[in-house]
Amino acid sequence: MLGFAARAQACVSGYTAVEKGIRKKNILLVILDEEISGNSLEKVTTMCKTFGIPWIMAGPPGEPGMRIGKPAAKMIGITRQMFAGRMLQLTQQNAERTEVED
Repeated sequence: MLGFAARAQACVSGYTAVEKGIRKKNILLVILDEEISGNSLEKVTTMCKTFGIPWIMAGPPGEPGMRIGKPAAKMIGITRQMFAGRMLQLTQQNAERTEVED
């Protein structure tokens, strides 16, 4: 799904682009790599809470960036509701399946 969002130009990557998008209220979902630094994690999650934007921790490390063709990207902002909604839905379904298996 993340690769499709990248092909549709429905995402931005990197701290500066995501921060700018959040402040302009263009970002609907933030995806964070498991390898993101503690400082960046704290900054972006605080910003997301302030603006009411959901975020997802994704892994394995490095995979979110690879999915959009930017392996170094540790932070991705989704800008279209269609993609953001579906990614949240898939994340919730995956969490429910994990709970049932445990």
